[in-house]
Amino acid sequence: MAETRRADAVRGHLSDVAGALRAVRIDTVEAAAAEILGAHRRAQCVYVVGNGGSATTASHFACDLCKATIVEGMPRLRVISLTDNTALITAWANDAAYERVFAEQLVNLVTEGDVVVAFTVSGRSPNVLAAMAVASELGARTIAFLGFRSPASLHRCVDVAVHVPSDDFRVVEDCHLALAHAITASAFQALHSCSLTTDRS
Repeated sequence: MAETRRADAVRGHLSDVAGALRAVRIDTVEAAAAEILGAHRRAQCVYVVGNGGSATTASHFACDLCKATIVEGMPRLRVISLTDNTALITAWANDAAYERVFAEQLVNLVTEGDVVVAFTVSGRSPNVLAAMAVASELGARTIAFLGFRSPASLHRCVDVAVHVPSDDFRVVEDCHLALAHAITASAFQALHSCSLTTDRS
């Protein structure tokens, strides 16, 4: 009986992830990929933020965009996860407030035309909201990967919102990572195609 319940839980979770992915608007995913490629075309940076599980997604996305999109002869994407500087995060959290841990890093780094990406299941984390507000003020393009069936107001405050309509944070986080991988694959394909075109000219 216990084995059956465990197997049902596995199948149920995987089914929920598949269903949530099918419900995501593909045009928003394509728009997010276009923003990333726009930053590459402008030789600008992409910054990524998130909390908890979404912090690991931010790190994973930054890693993949930096390494898994390399095409010989093409400039590389410039991507930084703001979740990875432990000293700076804890300094801002201790000396100011935790809600400023990403925003204050962006004040140092962002220039007009950069892209700032947030992974947030709820869309309500104060530090993510502060980061996206600063990004907009400084002229950056903004992308949010969101969850829950009733998305937070953040989806109206960013240039591109990719929404996973599920109220299960585990499903949303799995979907966010799958979508990040899809965008990485799309970016690589676009840069590879561009390289082939350049070689022929």
